[in-house]
Amino acid sequence: MSDSGGELWERPPAAVCGCLVGCTVEDFPGYFNYPGVDLLEWRIDEFSRIFPGDLLNPFFKALSCSPRRPFIATNRPLREMGSFEGPEDLRLQLLSEAARAGADWIDLEYEVARDRITTFRKHDAKILVSWHNWSETPPRLVLRSRLENMCKTEADALKIVTTARTDEDNMRVLELIALARREYDIDLIAFCMGPLGKWSRLVSVLLGSPWTYAQIPGQAVAAPGQFTVAQVRDLLDIMDSRPPSFGLSGAPHDQT
Repeated sequence: MSDSGGELWERPPAAVCGCLVGCTVEDFPGYFNYPGVDLLEWRIDEFSRIFPGDLLNPFFKALSCSPRRPFIATNRPLREMGSFEGPEDLRLQLLSEAARAGADWIDLEYEVARDRITTFRKHDAKILVSWHNWSETPPRLVLRSRLENMCKTEADALKIVTTARTDEDNMRVLELIALARREYDIDLIAFCMGPLGKWSRLVSVLLGSPWTYAQIPGQAVAAPGQFTVAQVRDLLDIMDSRPPSFGLSGAPHDQT
C-alpha cells in the first residue's frame, strides 16, 4: 500500500492494550507483564470507586516497578461515560499523580486537552487525546473536522471512538486512520463500539492504528464490544503472519 506521495507505507506490528478496571493492590503488579499484551490501560476512574482517596496511593507507587509493559493512565469522568464522580481538579490531579509515578501515556479528553496538555508534558508522559461518542457515529464531514481540531492539540497520538448503528458507520471511522497518517502525520486509534462495531476493533490495527483495546481475563469489559486478549491474538494470527511486538519502551510499537 502506498500513500499519496508514492512511498510504500509499512504497517507496524499490531499491538494489544489490555484494560485494567479493578483488582487488589497485591494483584496489581501481576498484570504488568501479562502474556499477549503490549501495553496496559489503567482505568483510574474504575479503581477510584473501590479505592477512594489515599487508598489509591499504593497503586501509584507500584508503577515504579520494572520491568513492565507501558501504561496508559485513564480517568474517565461521568460525562464521558466513565466512573469518576469527583471534582474535575481532583480527576486531573490523579492523572498528574500517575504521570509522576511513571505512567507512559496519559489519556486526556479532547475538551480538557486544549488547556491542560502542557501540564502533563513536564512529567515526560506521552499524551493521548481522545474523543468518544456513545450515542452514534457522526457524518463524515463532522468526523474529519473533529480530527483536524484534535490535531491542533499537538498530542502524541489521538483516539476517536463512536458507536456503530449501521455497518457503514464503521467505515467512516476506520477511514480516518489513513487520513490522520497521510494529512497530519499522527497515529490515530479509531473504531466503533457496540455489537455492530466489534469487528472494527480488530480491523483498526490492520489499517494502522497503533493498538486496539482488549479485555484481560478476570477483568470486566471497559467498553461494549471488546474482544478478550486471547481472541484478538488468535484473530490477528489468522490475518497477519508477522509476530507481535512485546517491547518494554514507552512507545507501543517500534517507531524506527
